[in-house]
Amino acid sequence: MKNVLLVSCLAICLSACSTLKNVLLEPTSLETVNAIKSILDNSATKAVATLQMLNQGEDSLPDELKPVLQTLKKLGLEDQIGDIQKAITTASEVAATESEGIFKDAIAEVKFTDAVSLVTGGDDAATKVLKGIMYTTVKKRYSERLDSELGKHDVIKYWPMATSAYNLFAKEDVEADLSDFLSERAVDAVFLGMANQEKIIRGDYTKLGDAVVTKVFDYYTKNK
Repeated sequence: MKNVLLVSCLAICLSACSTLKNVLLEPTSLETVNAIKSILDNSATKAVATLQMLNQGEDSLPDELKPVLQTLKKLGLEDQIGDIQKAITTASEVAATESEGIFKDAIAEVKFTDAVSLVTGGDDAATKVLKGIMYTTVKKRYSERLDSELGKHDVIKYWPMATSAYNLFAKEDVEADLSDFLSERAVDAVFLGMANQEKIIRGDYTKLGDAVVTKVFDYYTKNK
């Protein structure tokens, strides 16, 4: 009888300890939010770095710009095309250099109402939510930076004329606002890159070396 009582008490103690351990390991709301922001920060950094390596010089120009530049040539602005390309390239590179800061600022501003669902929500859950909340804000900041650079050149003066002429015969119109046109494509590219990077990071989140991220993802991975 004593042995039965002893075993029962031991079982109860072990169960209580296990429950207590799980309670102690459960992340706080702040830790969960910080883990999501850390994942997004790292995703943004890696996405921007990758795009900066891929998009250098004229390679940074969207393909949609090429027919518009050809339209400028037909309008008798052949001599200016080189300057226009250089201005667009320089402006895009300047904005790209500042992309990481723009995205990190956006991530810092977001108030996640259900961070737990983002931890358990899938490969790119956090990026999707950030894009839904901050896309317009990020694009506006990006566009403002491009405006500042493009405003130093005559490209702003020529661009509406070129797009108007091009759009008369084009199957798909090009927007007249060059900064808006470029910023939309640039921001879309970064978000796409972030989604891919988030998936990679989630695959082995311990590689970040972030104790909070490891704690949060360990807990919710094991307690789904």
